[in-house]
Amino acid sequence: MKYLILLIALAAAPLTGATISATPSDYQTKLAALNPGDTLQLAGGTYANRLVINGLHGNSGAWITIEGPASGTPATFNGVSGNNTVSLKDCSYIEIKNLTIDCLNLAVDGIKAEGYSTTPHTVHDMLIENCKILNAGANQQIVGINTKCPCWNWTIRGCEIIGAGTGMYLGNSNGDEPFIRGVIEGNRVYDPEGYCIEIKHQNNWPTGLGLPTGTGKTILRNNVFIKTNRASGSGDRPNLLVSGFPDSGDGTNDMYEIYGNFICHNPRESLIQACGRLSIHDNILVDAPDSNFAGIYIKNHQGKTLKLVHVYNNTVYSAARGIRIVEQPSVAHSVQGNLVFSANPISSGFGGLNQTNNITDSVANAGTYVTSPSTTLGSMDFYPKTGQCTGAALTMTAYTGDSHYDLDFNGDSKASFTYRGAYAGTGTNPGWALGNGLKTGGPGAGPTTPPALTISSPAGGSLPNAFTGISYSITFTAAGGTAPYTWSIPAIDLPPGLALNTSSGVLSGVPTTTGIYSFTATVTDSAAGAVGQAYTIEVKTPDPGNKGGGGGGSCNIGAGAAWWLLLLPLLIWRSPRRKLGALRG
Repeated sequence: MKYLILLIALAAAPLTGATISATPSDYQTKLAALNPGDTLQLAGGTYANRLVINGLHGNSGAWITIEGPASGTPATFNGVSGNNTVSLKDCSYIEIKNLTIDCLNLAVDGIKAEGYSTTPHTVHDMLIENCKILNAGANQQIVGINTKCPCWNWTIRGCEIIGAGTGMYLGNSNGDEPFIRGVIEGNRVYDPEGYCIEIKHQNNWPTGLGLPTGTGKTILRNNVFIKTNRASGSGDRPNLLVSGFPDSGDGTNDMYEIYGNFICHNPRESLIQACGRLSIHDNILVDAPDSNFAGIYIKNHQGKTLKLVHVYNNTVYSAARGIRIVEQPSVAHSVQGNLVFSANPISSGFGGLNQTNNITDSVANAGTYVTSPSTTLGSMDFYPKTGQCTGAALTMTAYTGDSHYDLDFNGDSKASFTYRGAYAGTGTNPGWALGNGLKTGGPGAGPTTPPALTISSPAGGSLPNAFTGISYSITFTAAGGTAPYTWSIPAIDLPPGLALNTSSGVLSGVPTTTGIYSFTATVTDSAAGAVGQAYTIEVKTPDPGNKGGGGGGSCNIGAGAAWWLLLLPLLIWRSPRRKLGALRG
């Protein structure tokens, strides 16, 4: 009976997802067989038959990962005429990482959550990370990342979309098929014909599909959105456009939070156009010369009206209009703490604009305030000169519900909230240099100054006992500081037989001499910071029945293997023999 109980307990234990290697010749078969928790590791090379993810579902505790190599030869999916290059249908809890998607200038999208004709479906809880989308620019209607069914809880992070017709188009043009509560962070969209990103207005959400409820946020942060002068075949478009939420029901009080972004150059339109419920803060916006538009242009759009508008701590340079709010929001608005260099810095289409504590001046005078005002990538630096761009402390009460309202463009603390513009500091800029590349750092991505270096594990003090003649291993890990790390322990202090790998932090070997050994482990980071922690190890003579080693040894038959099945022959064999022995007795 006890063997049966053991078998049942083992069968109920969760199994680890498998890691499966795939190549251009076999990835489709292996993709179709993935289970929750599995990782499909794609070899570098060219995949000519695109990537179709249809009816594939992980779960909240076990996502399915599809990833290419993090370095070296990329896994490149080529476009196929008449079909979108990466097609998503009826799928959830999927990670897509480290892929190159080359549309080959065909009239096909890069990544698309496909629409449906008769059977509703959704694509939710998706991570698209560190992907590069190329040659999706056959015309302005071709999109790098496109959604045409109800989508929610997407994270699009660290991706580059270069030369597309439209960088990202999230939602449907008629307001159906909403894109709900996504996080779009750390991406670069360069040289689109139309939008870098548009998030469409939303009609009341469809029911019966498991959509989120209540109130939430869609966040766009730490992105780089840069347009060029090339013509827009289907009409001029702003770099970023977001429109309003449902008029009733779930999502009515959702917010857009747009912060920490670098948005540069639009010869014929605005840099940001926005409608709905908005928090726009700590962005740097450069070069929007058309007098009909603005760096930040806030107005009713596609039947949606302005509700709540917060615009604070932005730096705007060389925009014909800096910040313009056309209609009065129905709930509240405030414009404060901004640094705007423009002939028409802050304006509205109504009386009584609520603006306070901004600093405004002409483009010609910007050099008085900031290090290197310019519209040239690689030359511009809008970090305040020493002693500039400060004033009375801002009143931040209305913004405390906003994500990272207290962090500047670099991700550093705003401290006493006395700074104007996107930076909370003066002198030398410690953060990312504005340019045509992925932004590093920023609010939500960590401060410019990394957290203090620490030894995160194991805790100081006594380590697990070791035994002479038996293999021992324990790993020291660090956090904070600046990786990579180097480890050191004086060899004279270690139990004989043990040695430290200075790169991995693994202390291992076979102890030869009993005793209690005390030592200090020290980690040094690449910035020459160092911290130490004291430990002891007691080395004992093993008991005659002790077959185990120290430091957490384990049985490992294989990732995801149901190893308890190997016991079945033994259990089947032993049970009849024990019963027969009892009868004979």
